[in-house]
Amino acid sequence: MTTRKLSIDGLHLNVSIRGEGPPLLLLNGLGGLIRTFDALREQLPDYTTITLDVPGVGKSQMPRWPMRLPRHADMVAKMLKQLGIDQVDVFGVSWGGALAQEFALRYPRRVRRLILAATSAGPMLLVKPSDIVDFFHKSNSTAQRKQQGSSHSIQALLRFGVARGMLSVDPQTYYHQLAALVGWTSLLRLFRLRKPTLVLTGDRDILVQRYNAHILRRTIRRAELHVLEGEGHFFVVTSAVRTAEAIRTFLCKQHADEASG
Repeated sequence: MTTRKLSIDGLHLNVSIRGEGPPLLLLNGLGGLIRTFDALREQLPDYTTITLDVPGVGKSQMPRWPMRLPRHADMVAKMLKQLGIDQVDVFGVSWGGALAQEFALRYPRRVRRLILAATSAGPMLLVKPSDIVDFFHKSNSTAQRKQQGSSHSIQALLRFGVARGMLSVDPQTYYHQLAALVGWTSLLRLFRLRKPTLVLTGDRDILVQRYNAHILRRTIRRAELHVLEGEGHFFVVTSAVRTAEAIRTFLCKQHADEASG
């Protein structure tokens, strides 16, 4: 695995490249660190997987002011240009699924195929800044954790990610990423997406519920839906093998436009 530091628009980005084969861009969820994709990347060694800590996450520089999602998409395009990659398959999970949609809409020629996992057309996540504050202020108290609700709570999901070193522990990271989504939606633009698209969802995802996947499938012209039975929001981690199998099957499929081309 190669880690590179790139400077884009005055910000330093931490970028990771791994494997050999067709390029596959992996875009992470809210607070997600590069290592979140470790298990998935181990299952896809025949692809060149590219991922990054987006600005304000992990080892990437925190911008002075929150960036809107279109600017994030522009930075991804500039990152790929610096890496000498003209076209990629794009996999986006949760918050990264929103970024993947925005990137595909703004740079359709840069995207070969699109995979949207545990995501929606917006509003993206049912997370309030107060939930983040409560989690980081109370995470050291077992008694307080029990008062935060069942294992299906937002705090439980955050605990899962933080405990495994997959999510940032800096509250400011979450504020910046949530701010990027304020007022954002792709719903009225998704008809413009003409790339083959795979929509992945877990049938037990309580953060981005299953109906969001059906909206994406019905709105994107060439979309297909795959449901991972028994999986929740973090199926990229908890079921990396099944997720990789779905990705590989989709990317290896001969679509009509390629067959005719």
